[in-house]
Amino acid sequence: MQTSAIDSPYDKSIKFLKDVCKIDGLDLLKTSTIYNITVRVRGRSGRHYEVTASRPISLFSNESWKTSVIGAAWKTDFNSEKTRSFTANLCLNTHEEKRHLPIGDRLASLVLSLHNDLKLAMDIPLVAQFIVCPREDLLHTYSFQDDMVVTQDMIDEQQEYEDDYDYDYFDEDEFDEVDFHEQDWLFAEPDEPIEQEPEPIQRTWTQELGDFLMRQIDEGRKSS
Repeated sequence: MQTSAIDSPYDKSIKFLKDVCKIDGLDLLKTSTIYNITVRVRGRSGRHYEVTASRPISLFSNESWKTSVIGAAWKTDFNSEKTRSFTANLCLNTHEEKRHLPIGDRLASLVLSLHNDLKLAMDIPLVAQFIVCPREDLLHTYSFQDDMVVTQDMIDEQQEYEDDYDYDYFDEDEFDEVDFHEQDWLFAEPDEPIEQEPEPIQRTWTQELGDFLMRQIDEGRKSS
């Protein structure tokens, strides 16, 4: 009996992820493309997580998968744009030593860790900060990071600073509109006086006559 074609590492990893998502509290969502994978997780703390992995839609793309984690106090907060305002980004990524694994294996490891988020919070402080953060405060929270909690006010202030900052640059059009006379600029008097050449001495009519007679004498000697 012949077996079917051998599954690729990607296919095997996705099958493994599907098996993992059979655990209560894990839900692998249906997506319109294989280049987008989304898993919903209910943590033991009662908090909820949405884990998404995506990559460009191309069979020949060398770009790696990018993962993101969004946390919510209520599961229904993921259901609409309005309630998503009560969610926040969690800067969590798979460990460097697992980067070589297929995406299904890496996601399985991540969602299992989030499923047991109380234990994960002991190792990763930002998870603990998210778990204890009241839902109302999530409305003003943009992301939980390793070293700080970024609020929406901080994002707005940074954007306002960048918009108001007056960058110095050379405006060629503005330079062309400067009102000045080129001729005046080219022939402006220098700061240091320029030493001028003496004007030639005007010759008198007697000198001119003497020169004429000398030329006549020379020509007469040449012809004799």
